[in-house]
Amino acid sequence: MDDFELEKRLKLLQAVDFFSPFTMDELAEVLKCGAIKKYAAHEYVIKEDAVDACFYVILKGKVMIIKESDTKRRKVKIANLSAGDVFGEMAMLLDGHRSASVMAAMECFAFAADGQAIGRLTCDTQLKFIRQVAKYMAQKLKNQSKALVEAF
Repeated sequence: MDDFELEKRLKLLQAVDFFSPFTMDELAEVLKCGAIKKYAAHEYVIKEDAVDACFYVILKGKVMIIKESDTKRRKVKIANLSAGDVFGEMAMLLDGHRSASVMAAMECFAFAADGQAIGRLTCDTQLKFIRQVAKYMAQKLKNQSKALVEAF
């Protein structure tokens, strides 16, 4: 990848909050752990029950999180995510099985980080990455707890 292409990709990452604590050198290191992927509207990014350990940061566009009912007779949209949001943390940190499907609601660009490769980052960069994942997971839990309380 030439310098122009690298700079373009680094700017895409730098534009989202998840990557705000990272220096440019650390972002270049993180880029080596994954790829920026483009998804067409209504294209599946991941499917429920699939096995992989990628973690995603939405750079541009929107996605829908879809969960199949227990009887698998219907699909329920459980969330909408947009630029700056993340998904795939459970599969990356746990067993790699996807707990829901993710579909692009419109053309979407996402950084897909390979969970195994994240483990090979330098210690400081890895720590920043995992801290950011933990921060986003805590925020999701806080939001879900609030929604659960408001439902009663």
